[in-house]
Amino acid sequence: MDKKTFAQFLIFSAIVLLAWWAASYFIYKPPPAAPAPPPPPVRRAAAPRAEAAPVAPTPTETAQRPEGAQPPAPAQATKQPAPVEAVLANDLIKTTWTNKGASLVRLELSSPHYRAPYKVNGKRPVLALLQDFERGLYSDTVQSVTFFSGSGEQAAETTVDTSGVVYDVIERSAERLVMEATFGDGRGHTMRLRKTVTLAPGKHNYDAALEFENVSVEPYEVAYTLRGPAGIERETLEAQYTGTRVAVRTGPQSYKIAKLAPKDLRKGPQANTSTNFAWAAVVNHYFAAVLVPEETQWVASAVSETVTDTDMLEGRGRWGPGTVRNEADRPTLAREDCAVLINTAKLPLEPGKPLNQKYVFLAVPKDDAILGGYDVGLDGLVEFGMLPTVSRLTVALLNVIYALFRNYGVAIIILTLLVRLVLHPLSRKSQLSMTKMQKLQPLIAELQKKYGDDKQKVTQEQMLLWRKYGVTPWGGCLPILLQMPVLFALYGALGAAIELRHASFLWVEDLSRPDTLFLFPFNIPFIGYEFNLLPILMAIVMFLNSYFTPEPASEQARQQQKIMKWMPVFFAFFFYRMPAGLSLYFMASTGIGMLERWVIDRQALKMEMKPVGETGAKAKRRPVVPGKASGKTWLDKLADLQNRVQRPGRAGRRDKGGNPKR
Repeated sequence: MDKKTFAQFLIFSAIVLLAWWAASYFIYKPPPAAPAPPPPPVRRAAAPRAEAAPVAPTPTETAQRPEGAQPPAPAQATKQPAPVEAVLANDLIKTTWTNKGASLVRLELSSPHYRAPYKVNGKRPVLALLQDFERGLYSDTVQSVTFFSGSGEQAAETTVDTSGVVYDVIERSAERLVMEATFGDGRGHTMRLRKTVTLAPGKHNYDAALEFENVSVEPYEVAYTLRGPAGIERETLEAQYTGTRVAVRTGPQSYKIAKLAPKDLRKGPQANTSTNFAWAAVVNHYFAAVLVPEETQWVASAVSETVTDTDMLEGRGRWGPGTVRNEADRPTLAREDCAVLINTAKLPLEPGKPLNQKYVFLAVPKDDAILGGYDVGLDGLVEFGMLPTVSRLTVALLNVIYALFRNYGVAIIILTLLVRLVLHPLSRKSQLSMTKMQKLQPLIAELQKKYGDDKQKVTQEQMLLWRKYGVTPWGGCLPILLQMPVLFALYGALGAAIELRHASFLWVEDLSRPDTLFLFPFNIPFIGYEFNLLPILMAIVMFLNSYFTPEPASEQARQQQKIMKWMPVFFAFFFYRMPAGLSLYFMASTGIGMLERWVIDRQALKMEMKPVGETGAKAKRRPVVPGKASGKTWLDKLADLQNRVQRPGRAGRRDKGGNPKR
């Protein structure tokens, strides 16, 4: 390799590594932010709406309240019963309720297939998908109610915080819970609110009904804010997969889903006021908590906002000391969770005429079979990335293989073998072309001797020689390019398919995550704190593959091969923080490729060099006349392009005799 080529390679490698490091930094390690004070126990209500007065901010958020906005009056409850908790459970989910705000305290997925993403005493506990991640901020509660009365100069509106109202428990059983509270606005308007929760067996959801009854003498209007899922258990420290999803119906069976990540909400809550609202959800890597109203015409907006994880911020529980690489990042990481709130339009409330609102609350894995059963477009929650169709096909094939071998690591290796078998004809043709190029090297040397320094003529004649003997010098790239869709599809599958969550193989505990064996006590540039073994083994296999690859015939190809010897290092960095399943696939593909090349090389040793079309005796074929090809093939066009690049400005320059100038 000459000095110029080596310098170009070093510059290119440095640029690629710097770009990958920068991308990894922003994806996996958010920039540190100034520490924030612990969140107060009372959460702010939704963003101000045209129909309702804003709810009072908490003490730390006074500066965020719009100028002139008044703090809400406390709910005027007729009585305050003692706080109690109740449990409703079936074979799939377990819900824990409190009569304070008639709120959902905790929701667990009971299935052993969906365990927590962390371990306690060496075992994964039950997955608590929802809880008060921000202390005191519960899910599924009527957060505030706005009373509207009078008209003109007599018009008045008052927003009261109802999330702290303690309800009476009217009925409690294994499948049904009824809670009721009476409160007012202090202006002579009183309301009775009854909440009924029903949990049927064999479902990932419960049904909820709100009944508003005007127990005053005069009619008035109300609007309320329903806090849906408030936070969701994150799969990893870096919560790049958490966020909110708001779906709008665009047709009888079509939906448009608006996606927001925590970083989109750092400047404040964002309201979606689109018409034809369908549902709102908080999602993580593999699960979703969804609120689906039975009738959506009463929904005015869906507001997405951040939730501050108290345990993360204070370094407790799962996020104790040592779980965050850089302690300065804790405040930023703690805010990477979300909540969604539903704001209603004004609703008339006549005395003696109760108003009923119903909705379904789901806690579901992102499984097409489960999501499709609700028929409201929830399948859009499964996000497979750039090639969703190919990813779904890949998952289906992996599931078929898994049914036979009961291990997804083995399934990935067998999938790799199937891909290599499909691409074997192309690989064989490429390998035989390389062998032919080696055997044609004496003829190419004669061309170089014959035409001397006329590189254009040498290249042209070399292309004709390759075509004559059926050589495709660039065919080796095609099998690699055809594997790229499979690689991208597998990456999408590992990031979305619930089947691959916590799939183990040998020492790898989770093929959808890096196979971290231990943590370094310090940060290593481009690597971080984790020691991941599979990318290193993959690089070793790639190095052995390049070491045993025969040296090509041409000088240019030899220089390219020397450059390719550095590719294992580049790929080790590239795959280091990728899911372990990708490293396993690439390592298996490289190993199978080595075996495949050994088999093809044994066949190539017996190959005799014959022009294309000749078998035994000469058969009729189109004569190949140097410099007078009857039609330009893609190989000829590629040679012309190479000549123009190598000799800029010389095309068309000829002497008086019409011969090209040298």
